[in-house]
Amino acid sequence: MGRGNPRNHNRRRHAIAGIESMARLWLNPESEEIAHNAGTTLIAIARRNRVRIPKRMRIRICRTCKKPLNSTNSKTRIKMKSVRVSCLDCGRVHRYYGGV
Repeated sequence: MGRGNPRNHNRRRHAIAGIESMARLWLNPESEEIAHNAGTTLIAIARRNRVRIPKRMRIRICRTCKKPLNSTNSKTRIKMKSVRVSCLDCGRVHRYYGGV
């Protein structure tokens, strides 16, 4: 088996750099619109290049409205080995089981 195409390694490296730069904008937004656009772009880059978003960021983004889940726009409930995070903007409930 060959090593694969070296261009794929460059594409992956550029995709990871793009995800990190979008994550910085997404975590420290100047407005909600910037956070929404950065979250949408972050997910699009990850899907297009088949790169996973790090778990610490993945559990903090709403899958429906693409906004960061923080203490102002979400509600967190811990119950019997599960964590339920409700987005107050769109109403989606994210459930995480086990050791999150």
